[in-house]
Amino acid sequence: MANNEFGSSGFSSDTVADAAGRAQEQAKRYGQRAMDAVESGRQTAASTLDSAASGIRSKADALPGGEDVGRFARRAADKIGGAAQYLRDHEVKDMMSEVQSFIKDHPAQALLGAAVVGFLAGRSMRSGS
Repeated sequence: MANNEFGSSGFSSDTVADAAGRAQEQAKRYGQRAMDAVESGRQTAASTLDSAASGIRSKADALPGGEDVGRFARRAADKIGGAAQYLRDHEVKDMMSEVQSFIKDHPAQALLGAAVVGFLAGRSMRSGS
């Protein structure tokens, strides 16, 4: 048993180290499970975005507002399709690294984006109540 200035701690340093090691391994397993879940969700999100882009493209010419609206809709569909491809091509850890780099390089824009997202999330939560 380890002794300290308050007397015997009741735990040996080996027991504490073993417990810490087990906790670290458990955390790694949970982290891997979470990453696996996010990765599978990434593919589902990409498929959903592709479906949305296809739907927009198929209706672009029939939208009211003429040729300009149709062209805008096709460009939006292309951007959505590009986002779907990005999701397929990049792992979550790569995307997180890119986000962190963007935040470091453009802190004002990142803060503004976070404020907009927070506002929209709060508004959608309020309207859902």
